[in-house]
Amino acid sequence: MISFDDIDKHSRWYDFYMNYLCAAHNHVYYRNFYILNRENIPPKGTPTFVIANHQNGMMDAMAILHTMYKDGRQPVFIARGDIFKKDFVARILRFLKILPVYRNRDGGREDIKKDLAIFNRAAKVLKKGGTLVIFPEAGHQHGHYMSTFKKGFSRIAFAAEEMNDFKLGVQILPLNIHYSNYFNFQSDLMVTCGKPFTYDEFFEMYKESPNQAYLALNEKARARVKELTPDIDIPEYYNEIEALTHIMSEPLLRHKGLKPRFLPNQKDAAMTIIAAIRQLKEDNPEGFTALMDDTRQYTALLQKTGLHHWVVNRKVSWPKTIFRIFIMLLVLPLFLFGYVNNFLPNWITQRLTHKIKDPMMHSTFQYAIGTLATFPIWYILLLVVVSLLTHHFWIGLVYITLSGIIGVLNVHYKRALRKLGTLFKTLKLRGSETYNTICDLNRRIIGKMENLLF
Repeated sequence: MISFDDIDKHSRWYDFYMNYLCAAHNHVYYRNFYILNRENIPPKGTPTFVIANHQNGMMDAMAILHTMYKDGRQPVFIARGDIFKKDFVARILRFLKILPVYRNRDGGREDIKKDLAIFNRAAKVLKKGGTLVIFPEAGHQHGHYMSTFKKGFSRIAFAAEEMNDFKLGVQILPLNIHYSNYFNFQSDLMVTCGKPFTYDEFFEMYKESPNQAYLALNEKARARVKELTPDIDIPEYYNEIEALTHIMSEPLLRHKGLKPRFLPNQKDAAMTIIAAIRQLKEDNPEGFTALMDDTRQYTALLQKTGLHHWVVNRKVSWPKTIFRIFIMLLVLPLFLFGYVNNFLPNWITQRLTHKIKDPMMHSTFQYAIGTLATFPIWYILLLVVVSLLTHHFWIGLVYITLSGIIGVLNVHYKRALRKLGTLFKTLKLRGSETYNTICDLNRRIIGKMENLLF
């Protein structure tokens, strides 16, 4: 049986591994990794309880880990117990300083009884001035919305204070994790650090009614995370509101004179758009319903025709499209070089990843299998083979360097190919009744949104 008694003990092997993880995560898998308001992180040695929204499997944990690792601290995570079922996996998770907590649907009664001991162990991490991380929603979801917070988080928080006669001074640090795309390699990732807060106003309540105190702390904590999060809290119109954030983000940012491709700006724009739509629903229900109807029809037509918002009402011409084809043909030999030299590790990674039923775990497996394992092993083998064939180590080194760089560029080449396909569809549909309807809806939606935002 695996012991978690010394899980917060500093590990040199963990430090060594983290340096590799940071390089692969921050500079290879993600194109850009932003950490905003880093100064809000309490100093090392301060009992710190980190809470965050949860959307993207273990990649959320990686995002927090690389945010908190700035001063060499080794935070302890709490994760759902069902991922600990296999002993080999459990030992890896233990090495990564992850504690299991069992929900009713994860394990039997014996597993759930273990939670009390785990909660106490987690509380001791805080008592010793460590950093503890939990996702209070206790589950991840695909989308920009927040679920309710579970009581496990608040139980640990109060247990830590109770162990120290309510004088420990635990700092709760709210974070928001935001992705430009959940699944794509070379997408952007951002972590926003909120201001840490305490919960001493609930101590007396806890002594009288622990459950009431748990709920009160959960409500306060959720509100602090929500302040940092583009939370689409109108679930019946989630798809329409999310589409509007994509449609209006660039026009809003250009209107403000801000960079539309900068992820922090995109998140701020999404929060502004969501707030404006929420206000419209309250002030003008009929106008809100009409906007949602137009958006639903618009997105349905885009899906039916295979078009994307970025080509609608834009100047699309055959000469410009042919010029794109010419440029892509020029670059094609480089693409083929990268494709051939990265085919095997990419095939293995994708094949294993697609066996995972939960799509929100796909990026986790792409990162763990591809970025951390199959590609590094493949490049080492490629280095040996090319060096032996050419009798020059430096040629092998140059070869694998070019293979890696061009392999990354191939990701963007494939995206350019998909855009080219969209341009062809647009040129084919242009002038048709369907395309004219799409353009009319586009203008109507943008006009309504501009009245709300500008």
